[in-house]
Amino acid sequence: MEIIFQSQSMQQVMERARCYAKTSATVLVTGESGTGKELVARYIHDQSSRRTQRYCAVNCAAFSTTLAESELFGHEQGSFTSADRRRLGHLEATADGTLFLDEIGELPLSIQAKLLRVLEQNEFYRVGGNDACVFKARVIAATNRDLDAEVNAGRFRDDLFHRLDVLPLRIPPLRERPNDIPALVNHFLRVLSREVSSPALTVSKQVMEKLRTFHWPGNVRQLRNVLHRACVLTPTAMVTECELPAEKPKLLQMPQQFYSMPLEEIERQIIMARIQHCQGNKTAAANALGVTARTLRNKVAKYREDTKAA
Repeated sequence: MEIIFQSQSMQQVMERARCYAKTSATVLVTGESGTGKELVARYIHDQSSRRTQRYCAVNCAAFSTTLAESELFGHEQGSFTSADRRRLGHLEATADGTLFLDEIGELPLSIQAKLLRVLEQNEFYRVGGNDACVFKARVIAATNRDLDAEVNAGRFRDDLFHRLDVLPLRIPPLRERPNDIPALVNHFLRVLSREVSSPALTVSKQVMEKLRTFHWPGNVRQLRNVLHRACVLTPTAMVTECELPAEKPKLLQMPQQFYSMPLEEIERQIIMARIQHCQGNKTAAANALGVTARTLRNKVAKYREDTKAA
């Protein structure tokens, strides 16, 4: 990477990435969409002893269950109707290189089980095949999902999560590191100047401050898109105007499991969590929740009765 980050959080990320590059252990990169998870994965590969080998990026969200199995593991001729020849999957084609599994949280459970075996046994079978193939690549996985919540909801295997989470790496969102924005802007301007065949572009102080203070819900990807548009539209070598997208109203953030729960169960979990946070002090919990201590005691008593009845 050409970018010299100013924020301590990203400096720590890059230092960890350099350390992780020295090993072949599995890395799990997490962060919001657009934070640059694949760029960090590629950086780890480029800094590793596998840099001369193949780097293969696979978007796990792009495949159905049937297609995912063939894409990852390959297939033998005649294993299904359209299999007119043997095809190597990404696991095999990556050879001694680095396999980047983007959006790993989107993999179907059946494929998750097979991937777990690959990571544990270092072998796999092509679809319709009987001979084991040796798996030699290094795996870096990435997701913008909360895999802990996905495990609790039964959508992601707990054993696979822990097998992937050997070397965790969280990429902070851009809004948490505004000091990195000038370096990112200068980097993108150098790249975009070449793309739009224009002289080296700069931005005015006013535009830079505008970019630095924006919320960036789409993170680094959104910043690049805004700069790309500005580069195309500006008639001079300095960008003095920059169209930022309208701020969208913030959506209420809730734990993922709440979306599948009835209102009464959500209320129960919130109340019991608040009591636990207040170390069992129901008066303090009631004050924090904005209800009377009597109301809280009655609800807790009802929860106990429901538990006994169950």
